[in-house]
Amino acid sequence: MGFTSGYLRMYTESGNLLLSQLLHEDPVLKVKCSTYQPRRHAGAAEQLEELTILYPNALVTIDGFSLYQSLRACRNQVARAAAGGSDVQPPPLAYKKWGLGHQDNMVDHVSCGVVTPSLFDQLQTASILGGYGATITHNPPAAARYITSGTSPYVAFFFAVEGTAPPIISEVAAAVASKLKSALISGVGGWLGWKGKPQGEDPKQKPKVEPATPLPLRFGLPDLRRHGDSIVLSPGRQLAATTDSFGRVILIDTDKGVAIRIWKGYRDAQCGWVQVTEDRDRDAMVTDTPPREALFLIIYAPRRGILEVWAMQQGPRVAAFNVGKQCRLLCPGYTMMGLNSVTFYSNKPPTYQCCLVEPSGVLKIINVPFHLILSGANSKRARDLHLLKKLSTILSIPSSQEGSLEKQLVDVISDIRIVALKRQGLEKVLSHKILPAEPMQRVIRTVKNNIQLALEKEDPDSIAPESRGLLHFCRVQDQLLDMYITVSQLNKQGIQAMGMAENNPEQTLAATLSLSVSEVLQYLSAVDDYMRESAGTRVHFQDPIHMTPAAFLSCFVCPYHHVDDNAPTVSSLQVSMSSDIDEQLSLKLGTFLFKCGLTGGDSIGELCSCLEVSGIPAADLMSLLLRVWLNSETELIRPRDVSPVSNMHCLLASITRTADAHAIHAEPNVVSPWWHRVRDICTAAEAPASALMASIAARSVAASVVPTNKTVNKEQESQEDKDTDQEALSLSSPSLSTTSTDTLEEWEAVAMDTEHWNLLVNQLEDVVVLSTLLRSKVRDGADRPPSYAETMGREHKVVSVKGLLEGGSGAIAALVANWVARTGILPSMLSVSHHAEGEDEAMEMGADVTAEPRLPELERLADLYRSQLERFPHSLDPEVLHAHCTWEYVVQWNKDPEVVALLERSIEHLKFVGNAYLQHGLGCMMWHTFMVKKFSATAFLMEKVGKAPKDRLCRKDVGLSDAALTNFLGQCNILLQVILEAEVESSHVPVFDIEDLWQATQGPTSIAELAAEQRVSNYQLLQHHIKLSRIMHAVMVFSLKTVKPMSYYFDTKGKNAFFKDLHSYPLLPGSDIDIAIVSARQQFLCRIVSAAVGTLPIPPAYLTKDNSSVSMETDKEKELLQSDLDAYQTLSDNKVVMEACRWADAMLALGQRLEVDVDVVRRHYCNELYSRGYDYLGQEVLNSVNERCQLGCELILLVGKRLSHLLATAEPRRSVQLLSRLPPTLSTWLKQQSPSDVPFPDVPLLQTAQLLSQVVSLLPETHGQYSLAIQLVESIDAMRG
Repeated sequence: MGFTSGYLRMYTESGNLLLSQLLHEDPVLKVKCSTYQPRRHAGAAEQLEELTILYPNALVTIDGFSLYQSLRACRNQVARAAAGGSDVQPPPLAYKKWGLGHQDNMVDHVSCGVVTPSLFDQLQTASILGGYGATITHNPPAAARYITSGTSPYVAFFFAVEGTAPPIISEVAAAVASKLKSALISGVGGWLGWKGKPQGEDPKQKPKVEPATPLPLRFGLPDLRRHGDSIVLSPGRQLAATTDSFGRVILIDTDKGVAIRIWKGYRDAQCGWVQVTEDRDRDAMVTDTPPREALFLIIYAPRRGILEVWAMQQGPRVAAFNVGKQCRLLCPGYTMMGLNSVTFYSNKPPTYQCCLVEPSGVLKIINVPFHLILSGANSKRARDLHLLKKLSTILSIPSSQEGSLEKQLVDVISDIRIVALKRQGLEKVLSHKILPAEPMQRVIRTVKNNIQLALEKEDPDSIAPESRGLLHFCRVQDQLLDMYITVSQLNKQGIQAMGMAENNPEQTLAATLSLSVSEVLQYLSAVDDYMRESAGTRVHFQDPIHMTPAAFLSCFVCPYHHVDDNAPTVSSLQVSMSSDIDEQLSLKLGTFLFKCGLTGGDSIGELCSCLEVSGIPAADLMSLLLRVWLNSETELIRPRDVSPVSNMHCLLASITRTADAHAIHAEPNVVSPWWHRVRDICTAAEAPASALMASIAARSVAASVVPTNKTVNKEQESQEDKDTDQEALSLSSPSLSTTSTDTLEEWEAVAMDTEHWNLLVNQLEDVVVLSTLLRSKVRDGADRPPSYAETMGREHKVVSVKGLLEGGSGAIAALVANWVARTGILPSMLSVSHHAEGEDEAMEMGADVTAEPRLPELERLADLYRSQLERFPHSLDPEVLHAHCTWEYVVQWNKDPEVVALLERSIEHLKFVGNAYLQHGLGCMMWHTFMVKKFSATAFLMEKVGKAPKDRLCRKDVGLSDAALTNFLGQCNILLQVILEAEVESSHVPVFDIEDLWQATQGPTSIAELAAEQRVSNYQLLQHHIKLSRIMHAVMVFSLKTVKPMSYYFDTKGKNAFFKDLHSYPLLPGSDIDIAIVSARQQFLCRIVSAAVGTLPIPPAYLTKDNSSVSMETDKEKELLQSDLDAYQTLSDNKVVMEACRWADAMLALGQRLEVDVDVVRRHYCNELYSRGYDYLGQEVLNSVNERCQLGCELILLVGKRLSHLLATAEPRRSVQLLSRLPPTLSTWLKQQSPSDVPFPDVPLLQTAQLLSQVVSLLPETHGQYSLAIQLVESIDAMRG
């Protein structure tokens, strides 16, 4: 915003001041801006950004880029000042100031940018300014051109040569000097003892204004009496329009500096510019030349209330509008600031170039069409474009009278003279979404007849190709609309006949397809089973078979030019499918054409006749038919209804008859390209039942059509043997076809295609049966084991012949394995169904065959699986299937590691793999691919924390919860043990075969084959990892502390060997183990044994014992002994007791692998059992102890603690009586025993007596404790007496 004080200030949208600077001390007259514009052609320069401010005798120019950066910085300062409360200190602007002389009373200006004069203009200017001896530079100097409007001269031209005036930045230096001066004065004043005036008391100084650089007038348009009012520059900067005090509008050529046109009678006029780019036709030739541009001058005469549009430069007035007299014409001439050659094209174009603002506030944008520049009011193209717009208007307005609408459309299209625009008009009519087909066809026929009559009157040699192409276009569209109307009528008639079943469908289908009834029953049985399993999976609603004429016509294209002028019949017109049609529209088109014909029986003949004369290529029709058939499996394949298959056979035969005979019937020993494409579609189909029935129908058509086509070929080759060839080829007996060499070649060609069809049909039948299995599932409400399908998804796998052929040799087994995992079939069910002796073998391998109950629903699925073995004896071999089930489960576990049950089921399947090579390889692949990473992370975590980690750390470092991690380590133990026990040396390498129908299978190597190729593992390294896994598992189960599995129990060699590949041979620890490590291992095993025994409950027989009486009769002792025996039997069956004993036995076995003294662990185990009161379990362990004397010494202390507890809990009188019977030394020894460290000292005296008898047998007579044991025996006898 410019002010009369000379200041230039800039504000934000909300009114905050961004920048304020005094550029000149005179009032601001005009402020204009120009933004970036790219070069229009090779010889032009780019239009740079610039801001110009006009003063009465000066012109200030500011570079747009620096202004943009300064404004951005100021905006940031304003935002910070608003947040922090500080003041804004805008930076000074760099600008150029020119002093414009030799012109009076300047009122307006324009900046034409930097221009480079031509050589002639350079020589002319140099000679005028410098005379005869002027110096001429080789490079013409670039200069900035400025044009001003005022008085004397009326229009002045100024040229500022680039580089003559540097930007004025003295204000920056002045500001710095002022601050430096203030600082020096303040410092000197403080030093001298006096202080200057406070800064706030100084009057505000006026900023220093730099003088302008004189810029002489180059030339102008002198007119002493004429006063200029305004000047407006065109977008291309080549023209400028001025207004003056005489009511004239003068058009000036800015390059030549001359007035080229004057308009009179426009007092107080306002001018603007509109530049329009040509919109090319769709049928125009694609070239690299840029589109043409048209320039129009807008003149608003407020006193007359008229707005006129004039074509430049010498063009007529193309439009005039009556507007108000108080309006304002706005022509900005600029866009967004800050753009460059990259961001300019990505930025949105301006909303308008020129607009008219009315006093009421209404904004009217002025848009001028390009065609108005062409040749004026009589332009044929302008007239036709106007008719096209009129046609669009007629189509956009709904009309209740169909006849009047047709007449209007025909009249408008007939009036269009240019052929390309007439075709565009027809396309507008044909693409109308609401217009019915009958009016479209009548319009097309009327236009076609008019064109044909006009062409008949002309000389055939003078007819333009475009006219012939338009006639051909009309014929093709008429033909397509005729087909659309016929098919629509057939669809309405055929809906009533849908769903009608026949009485003898097998015989009907056998007669149609030339098959035996047994073959038809075989195919229908497989398809019915498949559809029965598919029933209920999807809900289908019958949609009306409807398609608008516009959508139907958009699916086809026709060439621009008529190919054959000598073929006027409609049957010779050919169309093709559009290349950019999507899948959804293609399916909709096929449904419209064939759905009713496939479901209704009466309309199939008419539909076939309509398709044969439609002109659509047979390949496109075949593709549409197969697409509809394969996508409507649940609607067309119905029990006891074979009419869709019969109709499919009829349509296939009809389409094949319209195809090229050479494509259908190839040379001998060459596959037919036509049928090869059909087989490819059926091979890739994911609807096996539909693909099977389509293949059977196509095979029948191929067998019946090929001889006929050969007959046609023979007729074309030899007319003299016509009758003989027809007779030979029409016979169906093979014996007659072998009488000649030509007929033999025909038979060979037919046999090759037939062989391919038979192979595909058999493959599709296998796929149907396999898909039936994969779609089967456990019925809702049926009993089943814990399901894992929730973690894997319930959707079945989609199968196709192509998918199986490209999926490798293990594709079938992988699909069945996925089905097994989804249904939850037990591994034992799969193995027992294959081999009767499989259960015994699995029992020998340690597999728990009866771990889960046999459930009827799973047995049903297992029987369904067994039915697949006849078709896939090699692909579903027990070894291969269990291998893929193993891999399927472990892959699913890897997706959800929290469900360790999936990993457990995977290892169960691995146990059922009988071949050692396969079992070993699968185990190694599972370990290396999925488990070793988590296993090593767990080991390092235990090393870091020194105990069993908590749930948070487990989830963070391993990705498992603490409970899942415990189960995972247990499965690691089992897996490593399975790998260790696989006897690879004594087993044979498995050989994997594949069925004959699937010998062409290609693709990735199967899991079973990869497993068989794995290298043999290092036995010692496996043992090494088993040790660590069992230690880690025990730590997690019993939540031990102060434990580091690798550092405490293994040396450096052992730690470095962990987590290596199982087939590698790293350096392992030897037999000379450090004594400290052996001691630590022994202590760890004893801790685990104590923790395991500590989980045992109190024996139930002791809970009912009467502790008040110590002396018992013999009968009572017998009863108690019998109850203890019963309690022992009960405890032996208890899962808790069994689990504790299993852990103790596992630690004893681990002790042997860790090379520690197992007898020490066994003695500790025996003491723990007796301490818990499990004397009968301790008796079993006692018999296996080697150091019996040491054990006797330990058990005699336990007997003393039991007796001490008995005396302490007895009645005082009874306790004194018992102590009086004991020897003094024994009484003193019993008082010294502390029963508090015994977990359960309250044991019946009978069991203590039995334990003491065992102690006496363990100690030799020469032992120092033997006499004490004898005294204890006598004491117990005295207590019982």
